[in-house]
Amino acid sequence: MGVKRKKTGRGTVDDFDATPPGDGDISDRGNRPEIPPSFKVGQGKGLKKYIDAYRLFLINSFRSMPREQQIVTINRFAQILCIGISVVILQLFYSVLIPQVRIISLPLIVGAAWFVANKLVAPALIKRLEKYINRD
Repeated sequence: MGVKRKKTGRGTVDDFDATPPGDGDISDRGNRPEIPPSFKVGQGKGLKKYIDAYRLFLINSFRSMPREQQIVTINRFAQILCIGISVVILQLFYSVLIPQVRIISLPLIVGAAWFVANKLVAPALIKRLEKYINRD
C-alpha cells in the first residue's frame, strides 16, 4: 500500500492504492472467492416460485374458459397491445405536433389501433393459438 505522487500542471495528485499486500489481480480466477453453497441453494426460491405459480394460474384459468371467452380474451389482449404501442409512439412525437393536429391525433391513432387489433392482430393470434384454444 503506497502513495504515489504525480506532478501535474496545477499541483500534485495523490493516488491511493488500498489493495492489501500480496492480494494480486482479482481478474485471476484463482483469487476469486467461492460462492457459499447457501447462496446457490437459495436461487430458484422466493420470487421465482411466485412467478411460476402465477403463470400456472393463468394457464389453468385460460384452459378452463369456454372457447368464446378465450377468443374474447385474445381480442382484448390484442386491443390492449396495439393501443398501448400506438399511444407510446404518439407520445414520442406529441411535442412536435402543432396544436390543431394534437387535438385530433389521439382519437385517430387510438381508433386506427383498435381497427388494426380487431381486423389483423386478433385473427392472427387466434389462428396461431388454435391448438391451445378449447374446441366446442
